[in-house]
Amino acid sequence: MAAILVSAIDHLNRYVIAGLALSAVITVYSVYHVIYNLFFSPIAGFPGPKLAAATGWVEFYHDYFKQGAYIYEIEKMHKKYGPIVRINPEELSLHDPTFYNEIYCIESKRRTDNYNHFGKGIDFDDHEAHRRRRKPLEPYFSRKGVMQLEKSVLHETVGKLEKRLQALEGTGNVVRLDYAFTAYTGDVIGKVCCEDREEFLEDPEFAPYWYELLHSIIKSIPLFMGLPWIINIVNLIPESVITWADPRSKKMIEYKQLTNRHIEVAKSQKLHGTESKSEKPSLLRYLVNSDLPESELSVERLSKEAQVLLGAGTVSTARTLDFICYYILANKDIQAKLQNELRDIMADYPQQIPSFVQLEKLPYLTSLIKEGLRLSFGNMHRLPRVSPDVAIQYKQWTIPPGVPVGMSAYLQHVDPVAYENPFKFDPDRWMGEPSPLLARNYVPFTRGSRNCLGMNLAYAEMYLALAVLFRPGGPNFQLFETDESDIIQVHDFLLPLPRLDSKGMRVTIRSHDEK
Repeated sequence: MAAILVSAIDHLNRYVIAGLALSAVITVYSVYHVIYNLFFSPIAGFPGPKLAAATGWVEFYHDYFKQGAYIYEIEKMHKKYGPIVRINPEELSLHDPTFYNEIYCIESKRRTDNYNHFGKGIDFDDHEAHRRRRKPLEPYFSRKGVMQLEKSVLHETVGKLEKRLQALEGTGNVVRLDYAFTAYTGDVIGKVCCEDREEFLEDPEFAPYWYELLHSIIKSIPLFMGLPWIINIVNLIPESVITWADPRSKKMIEYKQLTNRHIEVAKSQKLHGTESKSEKPSLLRYLVNSDLPESELSVERLSKEAQVLLGAGTVSTARTLDFICYYILANKDIQAKLQNELRDIMADYPQQIPSFVQLEKLPYLTSLIKEGLRLSFGNMHRLPRVSPDVAIQYKQWTIPPGVPVGMSAYLQHVDPVAYENPFKFDPDRWMGEPSPLLARNYVPFTRGSRNCLGMNLAYAEMYLALAVLFRPGGPNFQLFETDESDIIQVHDFLLPLPRLDSKGMRVTIRSHDEK
């Protein structure tokens, strides 16, 4: 018995020793990295808090545990340390609107890589791959390309949105406009990517499962950014297990399966010379028949492209529409000015629907959209860029090649130097001949060779939706238990969100003879 006890203790001691040895290795490794980050890193000499320079856990704490709050810490750093600060072991933040075009520059100026926040779990292309993949997409999403989508996609979808909302007139039902706009933008992107798909606007409640799924993914982004290896684990989980754990994810998987079939059909038609001759093919069909090399046309890669477009192209535009609609409904003067401007151009709706090119000539509607994009930020998070070949000189600071540098649309858009009373929603600031500082600081779609490819489509969606819904005789919306705190963006989860306990952008729709 004693021998057994001694043997057990001996085995236990081995495990304890092994554990202590592993702990020692981890400690030494961590100390080495802290010392390197503080004293030997290429950006060791840049200003900023030493704790943030030493470890990425500072950013993770504020973004994950304090739910997207690191942007406000960065704002404090700039106030304390100046226009350029080191915000984590690898990255610099720069806040100087006059230097924005140097960081987010055009292709002819220098090569620019994206900085991969997510490690190796998600594909982020370098300069050459990005240029190769983006080039065939640019004509599709150009202003001319989006105009070709108006009748086949945009007019039909915005008309369906308006009919769904008009049908609720006088019922007393409380309507979540944030659900409705997410369904609208999701349907637009879905039809753009592959013509035939289930429509979110057909759902009686405007597909709340779709809204909740996208927002749950957004709220998970700080976890994936801080611990990117989790993405690799998630990618290994069978789809059946994912849908069992979260039934909402079934729709995303169904969309993936639909895009896969659509791509396979397009590739088969190309092979047999039976391609569709429609005036504006789906994006995936267009890519299959483009000049991209075959290595870029795998079903897996194109399907990923469609999934990214569906997620990214849905949330930001829908959130901006929520934001603008709140201020229209909360301010009768704004609503009256808008309806007066829309009176003539929308007089023959729905028999004649103006194009977004016609609508963008309306100064007040344009000012509303600009102010909505300014304060909804588009993408609140800094989007770092990397100069892989040459150093960037900012004043006395030389930023070495390969160092990511980011600038935040939030800091640009609430800069009191450019915008008087910057947190006030004031579309009149854009009317007449506004200060050039407004345009200088205005970057909802970023700039340069990696600016938002879908911005023309986003503008078209917003112009058409606002014109149709707020024309004289349109749905008679009334806010329902919704205030400014339900729409102001306060959490930076890469994409911004309002307070997490908000019940959403809620309205009722009264009949026009109802007081």
